[in-house]
Amino acid sequence: MITNLCFIGDHGVGKKTALHNFLRSFATSEGVPFNIKTKYLMGKLLNTVSSTSGSTADDSDDDDDDAKANSTSKGALKAGDDDGPSPDGKSFPFEVSAIHQGYDIARMSLQDKNYIYTIFKNFQGSSYVLSRTNYHFFVFYHAHLLSEESIIFLQEKLEQYSNCLRIFFTSQYPLPNRLADHFMEVYLTDKTNYLFNNLKLSKEPGWTTWFKETLTAWNTPTWNTANIPAIRNWIYFCLQRNLRWCELIDYWTEAIKESDLPRAKKIAIFRILAFAEGGGGWQIIPSYRIPLLWEHTLLDIIKVLRS
Repeated sequence: MITNLCFIGDHGVGKKTALHNFLRSFATSEGVPFNIKTKYLMGKLLNTVSSTSGSTADDSDDDDDDAKANSTSKGALKAGDDDGPSPDGKSFPFEVSAIHQGYDIARMSLQDKNYIYTIFKNFQGSSYVLSRTNYHFFVFYHAHLLSEESIIFLQEKLEQYSNCLRIFFTSQYPLPNRLADHFMEVYLTDKTNYLFNNLKLSKEPGWTTWFKETLTAWNTPTWNTANIPAIRNWIYFCLQRNLRWCELIDYWTEAIKESDLPRAKKIAIFRILAFAEGGGGWQIIPSYRIPLLWEHTLLDIIKVLRS
């Protein structure tokens, strides 16, 4: 029997590789090839879902709603079969094989609720699959970035199609309570960092370097309240590049851990990060609160650095 799996570990420990190895072994046991291809979900479908999912209709309009759903269903199937991105650049890439579909939550730009709804809108558990066990595999990378609405939706689908639907996650955090009973967690250690040992690193500075340089710049006696606009610019620099709140806490934790700060200051900053609101993943902070929350936390960190 195949169960839902969640591969948990830090950056670059090989969660995706372990998941692919599992899928490959399953495909081999089923006698089907395991070749991953990239396809695209068109942005116009997401716009349609976003504009209609929140509306309600009277009972007299049920027939019209069914007709619209059928129309969207045909469009979704057609969009999923396209082999290239749309000319307007609004297409969403996802991976497919003979046994699975894979989606990256980090690419969904805080709109995962609309994407998840589109992905499962036409799923009835009866589509043809190249597997003797008749399982439908859906993979979600960086699943700890899912919103609470998406978690509730996935919980509903897992309960509704428990006999044929299997979902696999990669995550940096343990599962939330709503999903924990449906999954088996697979923890990967960081003794051998797959990312840094097997991939050629870019010469451009990554987020880790950016946070270390920020820590060095802020850990100076010249910082005072006049530098608050610089903090706000730093926050919006991260937001514009789709860095999530829980990821910011991860990168700060790594930068502080590897710094030369006194032990007492490290402990104080770790306490700030540990008790930061909404920092545990599996939720999305409302956009209007993000700058205020980040600014408050960063000012607390600077106070410790200046103490």
